[in-house]
Amino acid sequence: MSQAMTSQPGETALVASQYLLTPQQIHFFETFGFLKIPGLFAADIDNIIGGFEDLFGNEEQPVWETKEALHGDARRVIIPGFIEQSPRLAPLQHDPRVVGVVQSLIGRDYKWASSDGNLFYCESYWHPDDYAAPLHHYHVKLSFYLDDLTGSNGAIRIIPGSHFHQQTYARTLRKDFKDAAGVNALYGIEGGEIPSCTVNSTPGDLIVWNFRTLHGSYNGGERRRLFSINFGEVTPGNHDANLVLNKPIPLRSAIGN
Repeated sequence: MSQAMTSQPGETALVASQYLLTPQQIHFFETFGFLKIPGLFAADIDNIIGGFEDLFGNEEQPVWETKEALHGDARRVIIPGFIEQSPRLAPLQHDPRVVGVVQSLIGRDYKWASSDGNLFYCESYWHPDDYAAPLHHYHVKLSFYLDDLTGSNGAIRIIPGSHFHQQTYARTLRKDFKDAAGVNALYGIEGGEIPSCTVNSTPGDLIVWNFRTLHGSYNGGERRRLFSINFGEVTPGNHDANLVLNKPIPLRSAIGN
């Protein structure tokens, strides 16, 4: 498998049908803004975790440490360009399981949008992933959580349907969530009580979501491990026409939780 990393957009060869999402999985993602594929990388998880720890355990590895309002001014450690720096993780960009997901959701004409590795010692308040990715550009994030997570220890929470970013519902939420401290004044509840779907996960699961989807993480413990790989459409606004709907063989996992 090639380890070459590329940021150049272009049409890729159609991946074998067994790696494509089913029409039901595509419809779930397009409707709710996320998809969980349980156990998709379970057979590889020891190597994946090893690659993650290789980078974060390297004292010479440059990292960013942040304390942002989005995370309650608590600590987060980030390595940008993450899998690009790891011989063990770099092949994921071209792994047929990854390519199958990306081609199913974006089409064969997509671009690589880099990756990031994270250690969270914090919560994450409600937000879309619109940093350096304007909402009118369609991007998908494939996330690898490397700890057993539930709503009580920092599992990702999704507000289904919030990826329809131009609708009044999503626009209202984005406006109301800009100030996390003001959520209680607006709704009479704390951010962690906002109606949402908690996506429990086990290492080896793959969680995919639209960059526009509002998400957050509450009750998080220390040193929660996550890395994400990101892909985008080449021509903004055209992704719906590129969906792969040729009734592929299902992936070896079910949709949902």
